[in-house]
Amino acid sequence: MKTALQPKARAEVASLFKGAGLPLTVQRLAIYERLAASHDHPSAETLYKSLKPRYPSLSLATVYKTLQTLGKLGLVQEVHSPSNQARYDALTGVHHHAVCSDCGKIEDVFARELDALRCSLPAGFRPQGHSVHFHGLCAACSKRPK
Repeated sequence: MKTALQPKARAEVASLFKGAGLPLTVQRLAIYERLAASHDHPSAETLYKSLKPRYPSLSLATVYKTLQTLGKLGLVQEVHSPSNQARYDALTGVHHHAVCSDCGKIEDVFARELDALRCSLPAGFRPQGHSVHFHGLCAACSKRPK
């Protein structure tokens, strides 16, 4: 399903970094752009492995720190996976996820009904957003013989 939800353009990323008084290094931009180009919600380790050949001085610690910074700037969100390994998404607008409990695949779900979800929350709780995660088997795993 196509959606208007898109990662931020390079100029907007640069503007957010500048507004926060942070330098936008080549490595930081590469990490964001690699994440924005992916649809598989990669882990920090996956991002590191995919960028290391092009950026030999890149460290895994830099990837983790950059993802943390990108999160604080509202450019990425963390998505929890069945393996408890943090995965990341450059789509930060309201959307949801289908998480395969077998292979760990995470797919975006766009559903207006879920976007407008209203429910009772604990007294005094002020939600800042919400995300619904469906857990089950992806199409490939559900076709595999058991």
